[in-house]
Formats: sequence, C-alpha cells, structure tokens
Amino acid sequence: MRLLMIHVSEVKFWAVEEAIDNPPDPPSKFEGKDCVVGFISVEEGDTPDLAGQAAMEIAEHARRSGVKCAVVYPFAHLSPSLAPPDVAAEILRKVEDELKSMGFQTARAPFGWYKGFTITCPGHPACELSRTITAPKGPWYLPGDGSQLGIREAIERGLLPKEVEVGSPWDNESLGSQSKLGLTSGGLTSLGEVATGALSSWLAERLRLANVETRGGGPEQVYGIGGVAAVVKSCLDAGRYAESGVRVRSPLPGADMIVAPTDVGDEAMVKMLEELEEGISKDTTWIDVGTSKGFSIPYDIQYSLRLLAYRTRGGGLAALGLHGAVRDRQVTCFGPLRLIMSSLIDFGLKLADSGKTPYLPFWLSPLQVAVIPVKDQHVEYARRLLQDLIDVGARAYLDPPTKGLGARVRAAGKAWVPIIAVVGDKEVESNTVNIRRRWLQGQQEVVQAEALVEEVSQLLASGPGRSFQPPE
Repeated sequence: MRLLMIHVSEVKFWAVEEAIDNPPDPPSKFEGKDCVVGFISVEEGDTPDLAGQAAMEIAEHARRSGVKCAVVYPFAHLSPSLAPPDVAAEILRKVEDELKSMGFQTARAPFGWYKGFTITCPGHPACELSRTITAPKGPWYLPGDGSQLGIREAIERGLLPKEVEVGSPWDNESLGSQSKLGLTSGGLTSLGEVATGALSSWLAERLRLANVETRGGGPEQVYGIGGVAAVVKSCLDAGRYAESGVRVRSPLPGADMIVAPTDVGDEAMVKMLEELEEGISKDTTWIDVGTSKGFSIPYDIQYSLRLLAYRTRGGGLAALGLHGAVRDRQVTCFGPLRLIMSSLIDFGLKLADSGKTPYLPFWLSPLQVAVIPVKDQHVEYARRLLQDLIDVGARAYLDPPTKGLGARVRAAGKAWVPIIAVVGDKEVESNTVNIRRRWLQGQQEVVQAEALVEEVSQLLASGPGRSFQPPE
C-alpha cells in the first residue's frame, strides 16, 4: 500500500464519470477545510489488516497538524501494481471506519470514478508525508544485546516460557466450566456478556477512568504467538493516543480491552488481579515486550511494556494485560476481558483439585442467587422471594421443581452460583430461607427472608460503584 498524506487548508472533490464498470461506490462530492488527505494506492497482495496501520498513519499526521478532519482518497497513480477493485474498495472502507472510530470527521472519495479535485496546502515543513505500508514480519525476541531471535529459539534458550506457543490453553474441564458461565467457544451467551460487562465497569472504576470511550481495533486472535502479538498491537494502537479511558472492541466476542493513560506498574496490576481471585498471581508470569528488549512486534514507534499472563491448567498462557510506555505516553491495558474471566474460572478449578470450592466475587458472578422451591406448593413463596432479590438488583433466578432437589442444587453449584436459597415447608411457615454460601464450603444456614435480601444488597454494594483507594 502506498500512502501520500497532505495537510490541506481546503479540499474539494466531486465525481465526474465512471472509471470502471459497476463501481463499488456511488458518486459523491465533498468540501472541507483544515483536513489531512490520505492519497492511497492499494497494491496487489495487500490485505484488510493493513487498513488499521494506514488509518494510524493518517491519524498521527492529523494530530501533529492539529486537525480533526481526515479524507481518504483512492489514488491509483502512486503504484504500478494495483489490487483488484473489490479488494481495494474494501480496504479503503476499512481505513475510513478506523478513522471514524478514532473520533475524526471523515470523508472518502468514491472508488471507481474519475474525479475532479482541488486542494490548498498551507506549505509548512511537515505538511507532506509519504509511507509505504507492507505486511510486517515477526514477531521476534530481542535479548537486549542487539541480536534478534526467532520465537522458537528464544523458547529453547529459556528466554520465553514454552507455554506461549500453545494454541488453545484450556483443558476440557475448564472449557466446560467456562461454557456454564457464558463463555462459549462460539462467543458469549447473555451470562457471559453480563460477566464481561461487570468486569469492564470494575476495571474502569478501579483505574479511575471518569470517561471511557469505545473504539474498534481490538485483537482478532488471543491465543498462542499470534494472540500475544495481536493483544500487544491492540494495546499499542489504543495507548499511543489515549488521553482518557478506552474500551477497545474486538471482533472476537468478549475479547475487548480496557486502556488507561497511566502506568500502574507490576505491583498494582497484581493487586487488582488478586482482588478478583486471591492467590492467582502465583500462577502468573511476566514477559518483557518492547522495541529494544523482549517479545517484539514490528511497530513504527518505540515502546517498552510488561505483559502479565496466566499459566492455565491446560499448559498454555492467557494474556491478562500490559503496562509501560508507548513512546512518551504511559499506558495500562487490561484484557482481553474474556481471558481474565476464563483465567479466574480456570484457577478456581485448580483450587477444586485441592479440595477447595472455587467462587467468583459476588458482583462478578453472572448468576448470583438460585431460588429453589422444594415442591410445587412452595413456588409462590419462592417467587415472592425472587422478586425481592431482583428489586435490590440481584441477578437471581427460580429453578422450579421439575427435577429433584439434589439435581437442581448441583446444577447451581456447577454454574458457580454464589448463594443457593432453598425453601420448603418450614421456610414458608416461618418466612425464612435455607441458604448455602459458596464461599463457606459445606455450611448451611436458615435466615429470615428479609435478612437474605439485606445481605445480598450489601454484597452488591461491594461491586462497581464503590469508591476505591489508590494503589499503595
């Protein structure tokens, strides 16, 4: 891809006549002031993933020039080897979409048309720039002595953990538990969306992000070498310009990332993780990431980061986040969110292997209270209790007596529901409920129904919405 960028004080274009049969864009015209125009030739062999890099180049030039308008202009004359029209048009659309997601006012000249255009250039020294954008090679490992190693060689030398090569890092039991909590191989169920949404809100609050904008550009894969590279690139792309909080949307359901314009450091990142699951840090590892040392991907600016990754039961690694510097900017990236959730579940299974009952924080659990009437005559009372719990904001559900009591209690346990509330004859008569709290292994207690509702209300208050103290 060839790219010529010009900062213009005025730009005008208009479609004149078709240059190819059945052009993919309708005719259009545009007039704008104070814009960066990106004249682009999409070349044979170019792929859609180059669109993000082209958009970043245009965005960086626009920000250096202090403008908020970006124009994408197809310009075949920059290259003798052009991509097929349908491929080129699709890549140019993606460039425009990326610029829109960054907050620019955009325009795109119609592809497949002869056009008239005029531009007025202010003529400052940095007015014009050109770039050649090609598919990068790598990633590599940089020992810091000026040499460059392949990933396989770095692993053999013990410079990178061998688990980084593993494709899917989860074993079957972990995948089964993740699925019950809404994280399926095909995407997210409503439960998974609730959990990742709660995690996103908690991270935004914990990082003291008053405003969190949403933009595209999240990782397109998350496992193995390619996944680590995609997570790193997403953090760099979002972090290099972030002035406030950003939620970077991924095309993979649940694989969004939360980006903050601050470097919280190793200790604070681990403390935040342990607030979600005490002890999980013992099964994590740090990987240096940078342009001069550590795991390195091709990038056009200097960066030095630390990647925190979780070692799974299945012998792989799951990226949990990064922190460090992108050129002169500090950045912390948490996520992909899905991998944080999956790692918490996977670590819980490790605890279960040692005889402990795994559980998630109450506010993070997709389902928080299971109300289980023993028989049909207890359903009405159970429904009143359910409504009281829903009224205080709990994600509660009623499991009717279509199966045996034991089967329903076990189903709630497999779904990691924090509180199981059983009601039978005695509970109906005394306005009580028999509860099992997942974090109090093997214990049951009979409490007044109002007391359970109050307890749940207090547990909900421990989630997003509370005031956090800054990391020590």
